[in-house]
Amino acid sequence: MRYLLTSLVLLSSLALTPALDGQESPEPEKSVSRLVGTWVSKSDTGFTFVQYRKDGWFVSAHFFSAPFSLTRNSVWAVGHWALADESLILHRLAGSDGLELVPEKRQLAIRELTQKKLRIANVPLRGQLFERFEDNPAEIESMFSSHELKRQVYEQQKIILPEDAKKDVESYISIDIKRGKTMQYYLSPGGEFLGSIGIKNDDLIGKWEKSGDFLIVSGVTEKNKVAILMELKKTDGQYKLFNAEANGESALKGFEITPFQKITPVKLSADGAKQYLDVETFKYIYAGLSSISNATGVRKRVTSDGMIEATSTSNKSIFQADPVTGMVKGINKIFEEDGYFMTVVDGQYDAFLGVSLSKARSTKSPNSYRYQIGLVSKLEPLTIRWFFTPGFVPKTDEYIIETVRTPTGRTSKTTVKRDGNFYFEFNSESKRTSDFDEAVWDQFNVEVKALLETPKEESPREESPAQEQ
Repeated sequence: MRYLLTSLVLLSSLALTPALDGQESPEPEKSVSRLVGTWVSKSDTGFTFVQYRKDGWFVSAHFFSAPFSLTRNSVWAVGHWALADESLILHRLAGSDGLELVPEKRQLAIRELTQKKLRIANVPLRGQLFERFEDNPAEIESMFSSHELKRQVYEQQKIILPEDAKKDVESYISIDIKRGKTMQYYLSPGGEFLGSIGIKNDDLIGKWEKSGDFLIVSGVTEKNKVAILMELKKTDGQYKLFNAEANGESALKGFEITPFQKITPVKLSADGAKQYLDVETFKYIYAGLSSISNATGVRKRVTSDGMIEATSTSNKSIFQADPVTGMVKGINKIFEEDGYFMTVVDGQYDAFLGVSLSKARSTKSPNSYRYQIGLVSKLEPLTIRWFFTPGFVPKTDEYIIETVRTPTGRTSKTTVKRDGNFYFEFNSESKRTSDFDEAVWDQFNVEVKALLETPKEESPREESPAQEQ
C-alpha cells in the first residue's frame, strides 16, 4: 500500500512545462555535475525516469501506470553515460525485451541543459524534455538500486550493476545470483575497510589486509553489530571467498556469491555511437501515421478441440501524429457480426529509450490497458516490431507482432505460440483512404463515449490480447 500511495503522489505532483516555441535555449552546460541526479519526462503514456550517477552509470525506466514496478507495465534500461561535444552518449548494457533493436551505443544532441531542465535529441523535432528532481524520489531510488533489477541485469548480460559508489577508492563487487543481492568492498589506503553486504543501512566497517594472493577483511556491521571475518583468495584476477565467520561461527553457506571482481572506472567516448532515426526518417514515419484507413484481415486460432478456426475481420481507423512533440493518438473501430467495438490509443516516441510507447484500451474492457513498445527493425520497407511489456501476456506465450509500410497503407501480422506450438495468427492489410480529418475524429470520439456508457451487463465479454486484433 505504501508503494501505491507513493506512486500516486508522484503521478499527481509531476507537472512538466515545455518551453514555448521559439524560446531561446541556453548553451549546453559543460559540467557533468549538472546532469548527475534523477530526471523525469512526462507524456500521456506515463513517466520516464532517468538516474545519471556520478560513476558514469545510468539507470532508467518508463512506467506506464502506478504502482510503479520494474517487472510489470514498464520498460527499463541500464548502462553507461557521458557528455561529449554537446551530446549525450549512451551505451546500453542491459534492458527490456525489444530494446536490442535499438543501437547499443547512441549519441543524442543536448539542446538544453540547466540546473532544472534537460532537453535531448533531434527527434521528436522539439526534443524530449526532462525535469530534474531536487532530491531523488525514495521509491525510484529504491527500485533503481533494488536486488530485482541487479538480478535481471546479471541474468541477462552477466554484468554486475554496482551501487552508486560510496568512496572513490579500490573497490570489488560480487552478487548472489539467485537473490540479486550484491556485496561491494571499499579498500581505502591505510587498511580502512567499508563493505556493503546487501543489507540496507548495515554496512560492514573495519579493516583489510592483503598478503600475496590473499585478502582478509574484518569488522562489525553498523546496525546489527555482527562481527564478520571474510577470507578470500585471488584466482584469475578475481577474489573468491573461501572462509566467512559471523560472531566467531562459520557462515560460509550464507555467502553463495560470485567471485569478487574489481570495479574499473567508466570510460565512454563517442566512438562508434549512432544517431539513430534522423529527422527525415522520423518525419516520414509520422507522415504515414496521420490518416484514415480501412483494413481487412483473417484471424486463425486453435479451438478447444485442437482444430484451427479462421474468421474474417474488418476495421476502420483514424490516427493523428505530431512529429514536433512525438505524440500519436488513434481510434480503431473493429466490426463484428453483432456490431462493433473500439480501441483508443495513446502513443509517444521516447528519444532516451529509442522506442515508440503505446497505451491502448478497448471499449470491451475499458479498465484494462495494454502496453507495448514499437521499434524500427528495418527501414526499407519500413518495418515496426511490437513488444508487450512484462506481465501482460502469459509466460507460456510467445508473441511476434510486425507491421510493414506499403505504398497504399500497411500490412500487419501477429503470431502467437503457446508452449512452443501454434496458437493464434492474425494477418491484415490496411489501405489509406484519406488524410486525418477532424470531423471524423470527433465522430469516432462520440461513438467511443457512447460505448463506454453502455451498462456493464450489456457490454461484450473481455477478450485476450490475441483476440482483440
